[in-house]
Amino acid sequence: MSRKPCAEPGCPIIGDTTRCVEHARMRDKARGSSSARGYGDAHQALRAGYQRRMDQGEKFSCWRCGDPIDPQRWHLGHDDHDRTVYRGPECTPCNLATRGRTPGG
Repeated sequence: MSRKPCAEPGCPIIGDTTRCVEHARMRDKARGSSSARGYGDAHQALRAGYQRRMDQGEKFSCWRCGDPIDPQRWHLGHDDHDRTVYRGPECTPCNLATRGRTPGG
């Protein structure tokens, strides 16, 4: 793993992650809790249900690209046009590629 400077401008700390420990904490705090970001009880219960099924051996594919889901590393995918609609397990690369997209954007 290559070491790199903290992504926060002016921070002199070199480390193995994008941000130093202090700036990572500050960024997480600024983001708010998962519930505050729209991932409340219903989201967490639905995700836990999928995780239970994966832990019992059920296989899932990413709803977006069709690749197999890694039971240790996945997201619960939202519809691109209505974030109240869940589409199912989504692989991390697909989810991160669509993060922050807005309908029509």
